[in-house]
Amino acid sequence: METLIVIVGLMFATVIVVSIGERTNLPWPVLLTLLTTATMVFPAIPDISLPPDLILPLFLPPLIWAMARRLSWPLIRSQWRTLLSLSVLLVVVTILAVAGTSMVLIPGLSVAGAIALGAAVAPSDPVAVEAVAEPAGIPRRVIGTLQTEGLFNDAVALVAFQLALNSLYNDGSIHVGPALLRFVYTTVASIAVGWLIGHVAGRALEYTAGSNTVNALSWVVPFAVYIAAEEIYASGVIAVVVAAVEMTSRVSATAAEDRLTGSAFWETAELLVTGLAFGLIGLSVRNAVEQTSTRIGEGIVWGLVISGVLFAVRFVWMYDQYLLNKHGQKKNVSPLRLQEVLVLTWSGMRGLVTLALVLSVPAGYINVYNEMPLIAITVLFCTMVVPGLTLPWIMQKLNVNEGNDAIADATMDRLLRRAHNAAMDVLQSKGEDLPPAAIQAIARRFRDMTGVPKDDEPENYEDAVRRLREVRRKVTAVRLEAIEAAQVEVMSARFEPGADPFIIDEVLAQLDRMTLASGENSVMGLRER
Repeated sequence: METLIVIVGLMFATVIVVSIGERTNLPWPVLLTLLTTATMVFPAIPDISLPPDLILPLFLPPLIWAMARRLSWPLIRSQWRTLLSLSVLLVVVTILAVAGTSMVLIPGLSVAGAIALGAAVAPSDPVAVEAVAEPAGIPRRVIGTLQTEGLFNDAVALVAFQLALNSLYNDGSIHVGPALLRFVYTTVASIAVGWLIGHVAGRALEYTAGSNTVNALSWVVPFAVYIAAEEIYASGVIAVVVAAVEMTSRVSATAAEDRLTGSAFWETAELLVTGLAFGLIGLSVRNAVEQTSTRIGEGIVWGLVISGVLFAVRFVWMYDQYLLNKHGQKKNVSPLRLQEVLVLTWSGMRGLVTLALVLSVPAGYINVYNEMPLIAITVLFCTMVVPGLTLPWIMQKLNVNEGNDAIADATMDRLLRRAHNAAMDVLQSKGEDLPPAAIQAIARRFRDMTGVPKDDEPENYEDAVRRLREVRRKVTAVRLEAIEAAQVEVMSARFEPGADPFIIDEVLAQLDRMTLASGENSVMGLRER
């Protein structure tokens, strides 16, 4: 019963922490890291130790899926250079740099143990980066680079981590030839398993009715893919990423309800799983720290030095990317300025994967087994807490966001105009039997939502967009206030004698859909963000 109480308490604490973050404009991953520290030092919380072989399978599949479901095959093809540079090569270089530093810094650490430690701290956390980037006001183009980096860096780090563990189980040394063969097999097998299960699940979506069933399927598939890949000694993370991309690429373009409920479902799941994982892992870290109380100072120093190596490697790599982008043709990539190099360097936040990997190392195979969780916590403080709290100030001092969203705004305008033109084509071809007034009303409604002027004239386009945006804002405010009054009235009917709760819920559902159509989820709402 104590375990259940702790789990419920951690999820409730996660909700409170996120609410505080939203009200104070502080990134919730930073606050979750502080919550993890609190679980380590608060003695009233019962001791809960997660088995090392369950940490990754329990927490990684849903978190990796929540991130990968936003991807598409065309995006991966168009961003392959950035993917190769940031998701693969940067991770490999970071692993080698940390491993080399650790072997010099930590007495008696084997090559395999050093690589395992390097692989654990190498990947940045895309969930943490995205949550920190929005409150800090980082431009869309820079956020896109950070998100691209997070696509496969976990997978690359996990493959290296598993190779290091296999070596630890044997003689502790790394054999390059077998390791390369293992890497090739892992990659090919993972892609095959992920694509196959994702393809089958995607086809199953075509025969699935109801958003609840779709969400349930999307929750089960990540675990199934991960387990299937691990059973054949492949990478569950790579398989989950591939399956997510393949399955979501088969979702119907008109499945609006599935998209809305799916997004809400996965945002909630991602939040609770992350908070629960941070809390439970924090308790496991407490157990490890208690066993190494005499070397706490050494562990913190090692963590500080490794954090410095992470920042140094990242700065050099991002500066090299800046030089390549500066002389290239693409202007929608980042970094393009030295200020962006500094922001990208400061945004390499480590998170849940680092803690999970460190705690998944079995006892007895690394001489600093008890110190590794302390090193990981120190790295999280240096790479997440400090940057997360200082990024808004750095953004203001460097003026990184000044004029940097022009490309994103232009892309949004082009996409909205394409959507508008496609809708108008349908009205012209399918509206022959409708009264002209009805067609004009539909066209006017769509123009208001997309912000595209009536005549779509280039010379007055910007002025028309601003005018429509202001009108839209006022209309939306009045409409939402009217809908809120209707919702309050219907809710009050719940307390009337003889009220049918089913009918009340049906009416509320209709009003809720009107709220979604009128508020932040409208296309114009996208413009104003």
